[in-house]
Amino acid sequence: MCNVCTREVTAPKPAAAKPSKTLERMKMKHNIVTDPTNIEKQKEVEYQPDLLAMSTQFSKLAFDIIKQSLERFKDTKVYAIATRTTQPFHVALAVLVVVIWLTRSGSSSDLRGWKALYVIAVATHLGTQIWMTLVSGIVLYFSLPRHEFGRVQTVLFPVYYAFNSVVSLLAVLAYFRTQCLTRFENTSWIQLALLLVVFSIEAYVRLGLVAPMLRAKHVKTQMEEAAGGGQEVGSLILGELAHCPRYLRVLRTFRAYHSSIAMGTMITLGCSFYSTMIVVDSMCH
Repeated sequence: MCNVCTREVTAPKPAAAKPSKTLERMKMKHNIVTDPTNIEKQKEVEYQPDLLAMSTQFSKLAFDIIKQSLERFKDTKVYAIATRTTQPFHVALAVLVVVIWLTRSGSSSDLRGWKALYVIAVATHLGTQIWMTLVSGIVLYFSLPRHEFGRVQTVLFPVYYAFNSVVSLLAVLAYFRTQCLTRFENTSWIQLALLLVVFSIEAYVRLGLVAPMLRAKHVKTQMEEAAGGGQEVGSLILGELAHCPRYLRVLRTFRAYHSSIAMGTMITLGCSFYSTMIVVDSMCH
């Protein structure tokens, strides 16, 4: 082994920094006294942030928070819907039409606004029911494999009944507020009762029946997939599961919940039709 590899190498000491003559002249001119070894002196001459500096720091903090919030918002479904679909433009157009209608001359805008909300809620509720019950459900059931249709139901059922519950509640509140503004001159207590019945049934279905029905459907679907079924369209073929007691119990549970939901849906659909006729009668007077 050579001496170069074994000898100790000592790093050269850094050269002492030469004092700057310009800096020293500035210190003498402005009577600046600094002593790096004196902690008390350093605290005296330490920079104290003023109001502008503090406001800048808080502005930077607020900017970072807003920027992070926007980045998180871009990953949400709301942002995707708002930027990649045309639904927001439909909503904006509807709001614009309502605002223009409210600015027309006539009765007070407060009363007209509540009447508009009442009519829109009733019409939206009925339209949603007709589409979901009489159009979408039938078309999908006879067009998709049964398990694919079940997956669509799993997504749509909670949203559908939650949406209808909110809309029916808006109809109740708007109708009651309208009657308060008109001092209950032309109140239809039947209409108020119908709206309350619709809201109560749909809220109960959403909160009490949808979740257990979906759980039973999930178990039923797993058992059918294990047996190789569920691909038929518009029909139910049990196959060997017809002799499975556990499957039959799950199937009965699912059908009990599903039948209760269907019964509630038909009752609310009838009430919605009757409510619409009452709205038509009020327009004809």
